Amino acid sequence: MKKLNIYLGDLTYDTIILVSDTIPINIGFVGSYLIKKFENKVNINLFKYPNDLINSIKKNPPDVLALSNYSWNSNLSEYVASIAKKINPETIVIQGGTNFPHETDQQKIFLEQKINTDFYTLLEGEKSCANIISRILMSNGNKKIIFEKEIDGVVFIHPETKKFIKGKYLERIKDLDEIPSPYLTGLLEKFFDGKLTPFIETNRGCPFTCSFCHTGANYFHKLNKFSEQRVKDEINYIGQKAGKLGISNLHMADVNFGMYPQDRLTCEYLKESKEKFGWPKQIMATTGKNSKERVMKITNILGDMFSINMSMQSMDEQVLKNIKRSNIKLDHMIDVNNHLIEQGRSTKAELIIGLPGETKETFLKGLNNVLNSNSASVTIYTLMMLNGTEFKNPDYRKKFGYEGKYRIVPLNFGEYDGQRVFDFEEVGIKTKDMSFEDYLYLRVIALFVESLHNGKPFNEFFLYAKNYNIQPADFLKILNDNINQSSNNIRELIDEFKKDTKDELWDSEEKLIKFYKINENYQKLKNGEVGGNLIYKYKSKNLVEYSDDWLSFFKKQLLSAIKNKNPQIKNLNEIKSEIEEISNFCKFKLHGLLNPNISEVKVEKPFKYDILDWLDNYHEENKLAEFKFEKEQIIEFEYTKEQLSVRNDIFRRYGRDINALSKIVTRISNLESQFRKVKYKEDDNLRDIYKKKVGENFVKYALSN
Repeated sequence: MKKLNIYLGDLTYDTIILVSDTIPINIGFVGSYLIKKFENKVNINLFKYPNDLINSIKKNPPDVLALSNYSWNSNLSEYVASIAKKINPETIVIQGGTNFPHETDQQKIFLEQKINTDFYTLLEGEKSCANIISRILMSNGNKKIIFEKEIDGVVFIHPETKKFIKGKYLERIKDLDEIPSPYLTGLLEKFFDGKLTPFIETNRGCPFTCSFCHTGANYFHKLNKFSEQRVKDEINYIGQKAGKLGISNLHMADVNFGMYPQDRLTCEYLKESKEKFGWPKQIMATTGKNSKERVMKITNILGDMFSINMSMQSMDEQVLKNIKRSNIKLDHMIDVNNHLIEQGRSTKAELIIGLPGETKETFLKGLNNVLNSNSASVTIYTLMMLNGTEFKNPDYRKKFGYEGKYRIVPLNFGEYDGQRVFDFEEVGIKTKDMSFEDYLYLRVIALFVESLHNGKPFNEFFLYAKNYNIQPADFLKILNDNINQSSNNIRELIDEFKKDTKDELWDSEEKLIKFYKINENYQKLKNGEVGGNLIYKYKSKNLVEYSDDWLSFFKKQLLSAIKNKNPQIKNLNEIKSEIEEISNFCKFKLHGLLNPNISEVKVEKPFKYDILDWLDNYHEENKLAEFKFEKEQIIEFEYTKEQLSVRNDIFRRYGRDINALSKIVTRISNLESQFRKVKYKEDDNLRDIYKKKVGENFVKYALSN
């Protein structure tokens, strides 16, 4: 009997840049499960890159095409499905993934729009996809049999009667080892191509029911896990591959990493892999929202390998209740944050603009609290109204007065087989508690936080301000309130950002697509003139083109703020001199940052104050004046050969235009790694600015490979 030819695709746009750069473990799970269940009855091939899949469809059309459906590749998957159907109308197309409504009536509407999709798998995809394949194999080519009755875990529209048919929901897989490892079976071997980042899942499920999240559904409430031995074996397998390829990073699929007892062992395995293979150097994961003692323990094991994300989303208790996060302990996250800071580690926090019940005032209050907690990075997201979440429920939207608009998912567009394809998302831009004007205001605040605070580009100014009782949030507010006193470059940049923020939003998907299909507009999109991730796009411009303008603005505003906050101060000339010093320090540490063309690898500057010692021993009580040299000292600011090599690789892989810079910025989890190294002229060794010594475990370069 001829094997059933099955193609599995988890596609990413790659016209401008590789947007989704992780190994497609999801289709790996489905593929390995199908091979286990059907053995020699199926032939499985996996795909990540659209052109590879399109070319394979043309050369050898599959019997079954199964595609992932997420908010960033939904239209791309449907377009590739249309190609498959055109070449071979008998090809059965399956889709599955989180970008699917929970409500039955909305599921029907969704499938009616996906005219090239025959079946959709509900929630966990392994068994439901296997049920479809069983039906196909049973049919012996008789298509009527395939669609004659419902399939458990699957929904579809009957091709003749147009009736919507929904099978019963399947129970989740309790013992996840039922799914063979796609890594250990070699199914994911081809994706170790130097471009993709390994993805590991150690468990599935989440005890929290957040309204904005796919895993907030009750279906996923219970935690199921893979065995310790399997996780250990996968880490060892990936470590050998990644180490040889020079891959640095690892993404954890777990939504609460560190919250469970078994996570400690996973961390031990990862630490061993780092020591043995040099991988991973950087781990990106969503941190457990409770069980602070366990989370703190894993941070101690992994050290600087681990990049912690504090997924607070809001600091307002009523808002957290509205999004069903009242069982998440904010004090837990704050304690973890403080623990890491005491260790000299960087922390990250996340907030979302536009959550139900959040006002401009409550958001700013929460942001102030997070910023003043000394988190090194606070990422501020715009609320996405995702399929499969309560925000797509009409009753929920009506309750909180939600208004949404559509935009292209940043960089998720391209031209494939002669046709332009776009994926878009609905974002919440207005509620009964937040006006559109408030939304625009908070977007500018998000740009300020990302450009000026996150990653420490102007860290010395914020530290100096704290010496005079001016907290980070207060200083950012001062900058924002007095933006009219900044340079023409900065004012124009902020005005452009506001305009772009308005212009990227559309009332309907149809209007958006119609506009961008016009050649002139598409070329602007492709060149980065419109669209893209605006926050990171303008952050790139700020750091690459306008850092000197910001430094000048910082100096004036900081001196004025100190005067206003401390009217009793007499030594203003000395303070002015100190501010000039820290401005020069920032200028030279940032000189050439993200600029492909560096004119000077090494620069020197004399300083009156020992800024390095001040940074090493920083305390709000320790004024810079206490660190004055007896005699001026020259500090050298230099890019190392390793840094230059990494930079060259970055620009080679991503490009040099604004789209590339925007992507690069999102992939630098530690901007400090890109700052020039420093030393006193008479010293022998360069050092990292924010470390007394360049240590073996310090993550100097944290870019995805």
